[in-house]
Amino acid sequence: MQLYRRWISAFLVFAVFLSYPCKVFALSEDPVDRMTFFGDSTTAHLALRGGIPKERVWSGAGSTVLFETVNAVKCVHLQKENRDVTVAEAVSCKKPQILVITVGVSGGAGRLTRETFVSIYRELLLSVQRASPETKILVQSLLPLSDRSVKHYKRLTKEAVLQANSWVKELCEEMRIPYVDTHQRLIDPDTGYLKPEYQNDEYMHLTSAAYEVVLENLRMHAKKLGY
Repeated sequence: MQLYRRWISAFLVFAVFLSYPCKVFALSEDPVDRMTFFGDSTTAHLALRGGIPKERVWSGAGSTVLFETVNAVKCVHLQKENRDVTVAEAVSCKKPQILVITVGVSGGAGRLTRETFVSIYRELLLSVQRASPETKILVQSLLPLSDRSVKHYKRLTKEAVLQANSWVKELCEEMRIPYVDTHQRLIDPDTGYLKPEYQNDEYMHLTSAAYEVVLENLRMHAKKLGY
């Protein structure tokens, strides 16, 4: 009888043990939970209005990344360690499962020639691949501008953003890296600018509703790719 009771107790403990991790694993089925995000201010604000933990949002100490110097400076501020590192150093240290890259609007589109822009982006992607071959990369399009941004930008226009996106897409096809077009999910088709309900200010920054669209689009693509 005592042996029987021990067997029953052991079975109950084992059943409870099995039920708990199943819930944990169910939560991790969302590929967004395995994503780390690198980019300029629209990426940095994922920690403010997108619900992503700060440790998985990589941007500069000033919450931006200048594309023109992205491969030359320590443009990732690691929150936990409170230090600045290069993209390659961050990837080598943290080994993210999925890295979402969204750069090119700050110090890139409207300023650089196609040759220079593509060369910088290519080196960025190669540095990530070298630092962590196991990391899966998702390259996200440059995101739309506010229709009020014309007051602030001269060379950065909606046409320049579209042109840069075409360069990024071609590069991704060449390097066989997935390209995620979120730009088309956020624009007002009548104006070519960010939809009014997605505009947080007069520049390019997004509302919480916009980030829901961004993350859902990334989630959809990641699932299709088996990430």
